[in-house]
Formats: sequence, C-alpha cells, structure tokens
Amino acid sequence: MDKTILLASFVHIDNVNTFIEYLSTQFDIEKDKVFGYKLISDDTQIVITFKIILKDGKQINLKDFFQNSVIIHKRGNALYTINALNELIKTKIDGDIGNIDMKSVKIDWVEYQGKLILIDNQKLSLFDIKRIF
Repeated sequence: MDKTILLASFVHIDNVNTFIEYLSTQFDIEKDKVFGYKLISDDTQIVITFKIILKDGKQINLKDFFQNSVIIHKRGNALYTINALNELIKTKIDGDIGNIDMKSVKIDWVEYQGKLILIDNQKLSLFDIKRIF
C-alpha cells in the first residue's frame, strides 16, 4: 500500500529554484505540486511543502534526501508537526494532562491559519507564514 508523506523543507531563498528542480528530477514531483511559504520573521528562508509517495511499504531515511525537512500536517492554511500539535493541546488543557486523550481535545484551527507550528529549541513556536507560490 502506498503511503503519502507531506514534508516541509526550509530552503535558503537563493536555493529555491535548485531545490524545486531536485524534487522534479530525483522524485518526479511536478512543480505545480510544490508550494512555497514566506516566513514573515525570516527573509532568508522559504518553507517548501511537497508530498512524497512511498510505494508498497517502502521506507527511506528522509534526512538522507532532505536534511532541513520535517514531516508536517495541514489544516487549511495551518502547517504543523505532530509533536507541536501535542504541545499546543497541552496549552489548551487546564490542569493535569496525565491520562488525557489528546484526540478528544478540539483545536480552533481558524486561530492558527497562516501559522507554522513547530517545536523549536524544545518549546512550542508559532511562525507567521504567507503562501507565495
């Protein structure tokens, strides 16, 4: 069974075209399936999102091919990692998180549109982003 993984790569602005060409030639990812987001707080990097399809249960070490990438998920125009989502949920819970079912906590995704939600230096960080292509 094929598995689709959504990745976000942090690419220096001078290397964006080269990176997109790499995705096209090495992984057959169509250029119109690659999206770029500007980090409002950092003019030197673009967050490039794309999907990798692993055929028939094949596994790869993503860091071998994409050194500055993370597996992400998307809700509308909010991008997040699972670890960051878990930390976000912890901020929404009053009191003890001991046996809480994380899936039962509702997140108002409207509040996080235009955000990249990551764990940065071991803490929850929200970055403003704007889609540019």
